Amino acid sequence: MHKKIRLLIELQECDLRINDVEREKKEIPKKIDLLSKKIEEAKERLKSDIAELNTLKKKRREVEIEIEDIEEKIRKSNEKLTSIKTNKEYRAALKEIDELEEQRSQLEDRLLEIMEAIDIAEKRHKEIEKDIEREEKEIEEEKKKVLAKEKILDSEIEKLKEERKKLCEKIKQIDGSLLQKYDFLRMRKGGIAISPVIKGVCQTCHLGIPPQKFNELIKGDTLMTCPHCMRIIYWGDDERYQDQEDIKTGKA
Repeated sequence: MHKKIRLLIELQECDLRINDVEREKKEIPKKIDLLSKKIEEAKERLKSDIAELNTLKKKRREVEIEIEDIEEKIRKSNEKLTSIKTNKEYRAALKEIDELEEQRSQLEDRLLEIMEAIDIAEKRHKEIEKDIEREEKEIEEEKKKVLAKEKILDSEIEKLKEERKKLCEKIKQIDGSLLQKYDFLRMRKGGIAISPVIKGVCQTCHLGIPPQKFNELIKGDTLMTCPHCMRIIYWGDDERYQDQEDIKTGKA
């Protein structure tokens, strides 16, 4: 009986490790998606910055055209001065030129502001490009690490499944129905089919075992189940199971 229990403990530990590794592997696509999303977000940030820079350049050109139009009006107004006959018309023409020059001055100030904004935006754009280039390299390196980890996990799963196969063969040779019972419980009990009982308490459901049943368990003559959670149970303080218990508690 003790050999059966030891094999079941080993099988359960193997199954739990398989579950842990498979759970870790399932997180790989999520990590890849998250890294890909970071790259896309960086590219969108760059796209937004380019759009802002283009808008500023468009405004600059619009103001430049307005200045050119006003300068043309000023030129034409100055040409008209030579043909004006009366002082009243001359003063009116001079006033018009002053107003045009004032408009031009305001536009030139506005143009300087836009050019300064463009200069700042272009510097920021270059910094963003460098940041994104660095981020993309870091993300690609992280992707490589994640994919490499996936291969390691695949290899580990393959080894664990081979180990499980060998353990199952050993159990079948001893008791074919025992493996069926173990798998049945494992599927319906959250992956835990066998549990130690320590000081009369099942260590999985944490409920007490009746004293008479616990005494029978200590003898170890028959395969027993917890009356509460129906898992296969064994006496956890039995020295013959201590190496498995060390594995289970991480003491090994």
